[in-house]
Amino acid sequence: MTRYVVDASAAIAFVLRERNRAADQFWRSLDPADELVGAQLFLPECTSVIRRQVFRANLTAAEGESALQDLLGFRVSLNLDERQFTRSLELAHRMQRARAYDMQYLAVAEMEDVELVTADGGLHEAALELGHPVRFLR
Repeated sequence: MTRYVVDASAAIAFVLRERNRAADQFWRSLDPADELVGAQLFLPECTSVIRRQVFRANLTAAEGESALQDLLGFRVSLNLDERQFTRSLELAHRMQRARAYDMQYLAVAEMEDVELVTADGGLHEAALELGHPVRFLR
């Protein structure tokens, strides 16, 4: 069993079929025993991205609902430890980021002491800067 912290970009790249070979390979290679963990904002962020794609007419409403159901099937457990907010704020300050929400994934990866999986270039760079293990799905 392997544990990973996954961010919204990693999940969205797969459920919206963004032709991301690395994301496809990662999600398809998971063993049923592997454990996926997300920050508290994982599901709201993914839902919002899907809705934005429907709003922009890049997806039909039915496709959006299907993508959300696929996402919910990933069995991502959410880390509910409130320290992720304090740590994400510290990380955003340290790395001179205007926003702290992406840093929540990095904070959770630190707290869980597991590899971070992302398709977000900025988050990938932040993890590298921090020296935290990261898998970049691009």
